[in-house]
Amino acid sequence: MKRDLTTGSPAKQILLFTIPFLIGNLFQQFYNIADMVIVGRTIDSLAYAAVGSTGSLVWFASGAIQSLTVGFSAVTARFVGAGDEERVKRSFAVAIKLSAVISVLMAIACVLLARPMLTLLRTPENLFEPAYQYVVWIFAGLVATALFNLLSNTIRALGDSRTPLYFLIVACVVNIILDIVFITAFRMGTAGAGLATVIAQLISGLLCILYMRKKHPALHLRRRHFSHDGIMNKDLLRIGIPMALLNMVLSIGSVIVQFVTNGFGDLYVSAQVTGSKIETFLTQPLLSFGSAVSVFAAQNHGAKKHQRILDGSKKTMLMCCAWCVIAALILLPFGKFFIRLIAGASVDPIVVDYAYTYILINTAMTFVLSALIVFKSVLQAVGRTTWSMVSGFTEIAGRGGVALLVVALTSAAVVDQSIGFTIVCFSNPAAWLFGLLTVIADYCLMRAAFKRLAAEEAKENAEDAATA
Repeated sequence: MKRDLTTGSPAKQILLFTIPFLIGNLFQQFYNIADMVIVGRTIDSLAYAAVGSTGSLVWFASGAIQSLTVGFSAVTARFVGAGDEERVKRSFAVAIKLSAVISVLMAIACVLLARPMLTLLRTPENLFEPAYQYVVWIFAGLVATALFNLLSNTIRALGDSRTPLYFLIVACVVNIILDIVFITAFRMGTAGAGLATVIAQLISGLLCILYMRKKHPALHLRRRHFSHDGIMNKDLLRIGIPMALLNMVLSIGSVIVQFVTNGFGDLYVSAQVTGSKIETFLTQPLLSFGSAVSVFAAQNHGAKKHQRILDGSKKTMLMCCAWCVIAALILLPFGKFFIRLIAGASVDPIVVDYAYTYILINTAMTFVLSALIVFKSVLQAVGRTTWSMVSGFTEIAGRGGVALLVVALTSAAVVDQSIGFTIVCFSNPAAWLFGLLTVIADYCLMRAAFKRLAAEEAKENAEDAATA
């Protein structure tokens, strides 16, 4: 189903478009976390910590591919809003070529550098080999990651946010089944969990192809659509590359945090990993609102409905804040229950306490994250990527600065590891605050410019009506 986001109530359209995004993102997290949970229950707690310790590296690579394809699909969404079907097809064809080349190059580089990266992260010796066996499969499967994410994001660009959800559900079920088969029947260990994830993404990507051929004529391509188009190449890369680089830059901050946490030992690694997984579920609605308002802004930018973009942004911000209140009311009293649900009933009480501290600190700052996500999503969708890119570096300064402060304090024996870990928990909030301070001025400039354009459009429409 194609949804036109340029008409109707902005709040209603964004909310209805967000719900499939949210359910899909939650299922994506389910099948990501399934690797950890199944590994922890079928192998041991060290395997659980090993898989979790690769999170920052997985985000560095897979997240870059995801962000790249989001950027490509934003260009397609703009042409959808403008009603230009020929350029919808051409942008999709160019996105396929670019995604294929970039994902292959990234896969080769990441596989070759997997061991050095784990070494640089100070991965504990007892976690190193199972961590490598898992992450090397994730890296090798980056082409499958690109396939599914590009196709699902392009389908969403047409206004169809439900179908990618169905395919994510399939991926989740396939991943869980294959996890169990590869780990328990074939005794593949953590490598089996990584391979299961790749196969699940590949199957979902193939389902997207079959669906697009049957249901979306606007995405039916011919050989001429793949001909060289320098302008379209530049347009897609102008949006996609900054978004991918932004994700990679942001992940560097997480790598630094992982570096510090790994130095504290496997108990702290487990606490940080478990807390961050719960935090991920906390932030999924915010990210889903961000994805929805990005497509909304891109379509309306193509249709030149500037005031509608501003109205939609405001309503999205209010809905994000409402979720922050709901999340706090859920996580504060039931946080430890969720920790044990993920890490297992037999998890060390120390892990539970430290993971809960992590959750409390991050939950308190989600209002800042809400504003950051909405502002950046809208700015990137309308082509204002410069300050969003700069914000990535300021977020590194916040996240990495806190982590390196902990290194200095613990090395000088000013604080012990317990207090050091508590300080590390403030790294994400610091990054969110630094990032928000960077983009807020550009958002205000965009808002002022769009208000002027909206006033001019209203005046022209009034004059046309009077003439008629």
